[in-house]
Amino acid sequence: MSLNRTIVVAIGAFLAGIALAADFTVVQKNQEFSVRDLAVRVGDRITFVNGDNVTHNVYSETKGLEFEIELQPPGRSDTISFARAGTVEVRCAIHSAMKLRVDVKP
Repeated sequence: MSLNRTIVVAIGAFLAGIALAADFTVVQKNQEFSVRDLAVRVGDRITFVNGDNVTHNVYSETKGLEFEIELQPPGRSDTISFARAGTVEVRCAIHSAMKLRVDVKP
């Protein structure tokens, strides 16, 4: 096999092992998340859209998977992703009844 063909085969094998990230949208409306459970893969993106008429503060304190969007006024969108697998409990710091479970798969 020629060197160029070897390089092309190696690059193709490498790219075949890379899964493209997917995009998910979670809307906040009527002081609740549009879904209660969500399954994603490491590297997938979740966009939180505040479709409500009040401010939200979406966060997670799940060890190793923490994030905080902070104050998110009506109409704003923020995107997060996770670098490792685990189960994430997502909440709103302003509205304690808002709960979302995200299962992040490898």
